[in-house]
Amino acid sequence: MSAKKRKLAAIDMGSNSFHLLMAEVSMTGFFPKPRIIARHKQKVRLADGLDDNDHIDDAAISRGIDCLNLFAKELERFQAYSVKVVATAALRKASNQKELLETFESTLGLPIEIITGEREAELIYAGVCSASQCRDDVLVIDIGGASTEIIAGNGTQANVLNSLDMGCVVFQNRFFKRGAIHPDNTEQAIQTAATLIEPYAKDYQQHGWLRVLGASGTFRALNEIATAEKQPALTQSWLGELIQRCIQQGKVEHLNFAGLRDDRRAVLMGGITILFALLKTLNVDEFEVTTGALREGLLAQLANQITA
Repeated sequence: MSAKKRKLAAIDMGSNSFHLLMAEVSMTGFFPKPRIIARHKQKVRLADGLDDNDHIDDAAISRGIDCLNLFAKELERFQAYSVKVVATAALRKASNQKELLETFESTLGLPIEIITGEREAELIYAGVCSASQCRDDVLVIDIGGASTEIIAGNGTQANVLNSLDMGCVVFQNRFFKRGAIHPDNTEQAIQTAATLIEPYAKDYQQHGWLRVLGASGTFRALNEIATAEKQPALTQSWLGELIQRCIQQGKVEHLNFAGLRDDRRAVLMGGITILFALLKTLNVDEFEVTTGALREGLLAQLANQITA
């Protein structure tokens, strides 16, 4: 490794998947941008383990331990100069948070920071800006497993940030747990999400935006379906039609769209009902998909720290 480069790693312990990004950054020049060397992702479904008392069950803990054991081996081989690990909404909510944190830190051999919803939103915005050109006013939406972050900003500056207590895994388990998809539970999910975003709608609309960027598995799944179906743009009206097609198919296990991956089918309804509510409440007609997310934001901030 050249003396002019350093290795960095970031772990995002999300509520649905855990992500490990490994990168290197040049120690010369201005505005250092990490170059991603490897990405590792594993479905852990931590939020799936939350019971009615917000206690994460043993099965979800075991999945988390297995994943972090793999990540620890990757990090040992990588020998990063700096590593940052954060956990998000599922661990924020967990009533057995202290026990979980001790177990996961012992497994990984590194400290884990449980970040606030606002901090999560800041990192998501930073990650989106590192992957997309955010020169003007933008609205960024990230639908996670247990929370949804909505950020309005200009360029690299995030101005309106909120983290809402709703996510694709939590909504899937709450409204579609037995797999049935019908008009009533679909409408309940949409209305619940709309009620949560409504108090903040005016702030976002006053800020305004020229582009809406989606950062999460829900958005990537929709983009893959739209591409397979040769849908020219991701729009609110198309999403509404897709939801009606899901209702017609009647069961989660029956969802069968070109481009829909098996690992996304199980939480699709939770994610798209949240998104539809956000688009309607905020009067968004069209949206795009970005590759940037929280872990890219972590890497960008690490790079800035060590090259400052």
